[in-house]
Amino acid sequence: MVMRYEFKYIVDLSMHEKLTQMMRPFVAMDEFALLDKTPGYTVRSIYFDTPNLHFYTEKIEGVPNRKKLRIRGYNKPWVNKDVFLEIKRKHRIPMTKNRAKTTYVNMLEILGGEKDLYDAFEGRSEKTQDSAQKFMYNLKSGNLQPVVLVTYDRLPYHSIADKTIRITHDMNLRSMPLPTLDDLYSDDLKSVMDGKFILEVKFNKKYPTWMRKIVNTLNLKQCSASKYCMCIENHAMLPDKHQYRILSEAALFHKNRA
Repeated sequence: MVMRYEFKYIVDLSMHEKLTQMMRPFVAMDEFALLDKTPGYTVRSIYFDTPNLHFYTEKIEGVPNRKKLRIRGYNKPWVNKDVFLEIKRKHRIPMTKNRAKTTYVNMLEILGGEKDLYDAFEGRSEKTQDSAQKFMYNLKSGNLQPVVLVTYDRLPYHSIADKTIRITHDMNLRSMPLPTLDDLYSDDLKSVMDGKFILEVKFNKKYPTWMRKIVNTLNLKQCSASKYCMCIENHAMLPDKHQYRILSEAALFHKNRA
């Protein structure tokens, strides 16, 4: 499994045009971002956690080896019907990812207990089946439930010289607390970070020299920018943004749908 590195920066929107201009000689827009009429795409993720927000707590406390589980979709279901069952693991600095692709309808049926996992992924690659099994094992053994919907608009680029190097601009971060699975494509969301966006530099081996020069020129500082944690703290799920508290299962997972 390939180890991947992610360096993140929180950037003022006022700097976006200049940053884009400085990157232009070195990058091309990702092909998936050119499928619709406008560049970029919308990323939609439902994150899972335990009743006491174990994954959130690990991140806040700086536990070096940790993981997150999420369902990820893109745009709208009639534009891209594929969704992914994902486990993202952090190994001190690098990260790895288990990812199993299925359809939105299949995801609802699998997690709703209406379809057997083996039937849903029959005929798929061994890697995909293994990732799906790991996702469901972690979900059930950890008593994990949907905690927050994280949505943002992504402008993705790759290095012209090395396509494994990806640069993403994640704009308009917004969220919903305590979603159900059918909220994945909801737009009833609360803005998280007005006036700023998240720059991510992703690579397998070496941070690109040209990008380091750009970051230094703009005086950007690498930081922890967990969208999951920022979205948790965007709602009344925590009394203080510098602390966490144990939430009861009833308070966390039972949503009044009336």
